Amino acid sequence: MQTETIEHSSKRLKDARRDFDSSVVLSEPFPGSPPLWIEPANDLLRGDISAASEWMIRHNAAIERALLSFGAVVWRGFAVSDTDDFLSMMAGFEPFAHGYSGGTSDRKAIKGKAMEATRTPERVYIQLHQEMSYMPHSPRALAFFCKHPSETGGETVICDMRGVLEELPTALRDKIAQCGAQYVRNLRSADVDDWRARPEFRHATWQYWFETEDRDEIASKLKERGADHSWNDDGSLTFITRTPAVRLHPQTDDMVFFNQLNSQIQNSHVIGEEREALLQKHYSDHTAWPYAVGFGNGDPVAETEYLAIRDVLEERKVCFGWQAGDVMLLENTLTAHGRHPFTGQRDVQVMLFD
Repeated sequence: MQTETIEHSSKRLKDARRDFDSSVVLSEPFPGSPPLWIEPANDLLRGDISAASEWMIRHNAAIERALLSFGAVVWRGFAVSDTDDFLSMMAGFEPFAHGYSGGTSDRKAIKGKAMEATRTPERVYIQLHQEMSYMPHSPRALAFFCKHPSETGGETVICDMRGVLEELPTALRDKIAQCGAQYVRNLRSADVDDWRARPEFRHATWQYWFETEDRDEIASKLKERGADHSWNDDGSLTFITRTPAVRLHPQTDDMVFFNQLNSQIQNSHVIGEEREALLQKHYSDHTAWPYAVGFGNGDPVAETEYLAIRDVLEERKVCFGWQAGDVMLLENTLTAHGRHPFTGQRDVQVMLFD
């Protein structure tokens, strides 16, 4: 198996080198895993964002082929220093038409289609996941730009999702495929000043999340996303989304694990023992939790099932330290991403694409 992986790795790198010109140097830092690494071979691409952006447009077809082959592409050493450069670099890709309204990560727009990667506290390890796989519509690809790396940690870890299903226990794999996933979200009302408004609960309001006070507008957005919703007596909003938990990739024909059963579950492994104890004490079974995830048939995800998924993903993940100016493009079905905890200032931005 290892020999086959190395041979496959060598072939796809040779294919990529035939696809790109001599203005760049290609490498594969993690043979058999993402990403393809691209560095400029001349001063023009290192120092001129217009030249780098034109190079991207000119090699768009080659980039798309590499994205399907490697699952991710990283550009290091190109003339990308700020958000405007990031927008210019990615100008040849179609923005995600559905936007991020109703997403689960706390992030706000920076400029144009560029957003903060996340406001999730730095001590939290964001589990490997595919972007918006809890929605009927999800982006085909997403790009990250590192404007300022953290002092320690903060790597955007990635994982090849091809073959994950085959590595899971048979019973769990069948359950995932047959039952799908169910995601339950509760957003409190900003008009109700109760204990849930305390910052330690991180229980967001629907006014903040949807950026509107118009309930009809919110209902329309949720209907578009295939979510059932209800307005509760305490003013909060609950919405439920049910989706398949596997996806057949339309171009590669890979059947891929595609859900957030592992990353949205509210257990001690994901949110930490202290936060789980806090939620258990104050919410228990009498108040809707901010998040809940389970199988589509209503079954919760057992700890053994979560650990089986987590262990496979952690075994397969790859990790590299960000440098200022790095840009990474991921194929969202084929490659999951997450984030290691970090210290110090960190500025990583993201864009979503169709």
